[in-house]
Amino acid sequence: MGARVSNYAQVWKFSVPVSDEFELEMPRHAEILFIAVQDDSPFIWARVVPGRHKETRKFKLRGTGHPIDTVSTHLGSFMLRGGALVFHLFEAADL
Repeated sequence: MGARVSNYAQVWKFSVPVSDEFELEMPRHAEILFIAVQDDSPFIWARVVPGRHKETRKFKLRGTGHPIDTVSTHLGSFMLRGGALVFHLFEAADL
């Protein structure tokens, strides 16, 4: 019999580095709920089941007007420096 995984979830916060591409370790099947800036730093809020195995998820961050492929999934956008910088967060497609 395998390890028992809880049916209860929690909302966790993950820091978003301001970098063109980055990876985050998240519990499997984490559901991204919200992208926003808190205390001048961008974050992802996701519903996770804490006991699940972790997986690496790949993300792309692009400024307005910068190129992005057509297969990555848009997750949300956020502003920094009082709206002077607008970024768009995408999850990279598994190809």
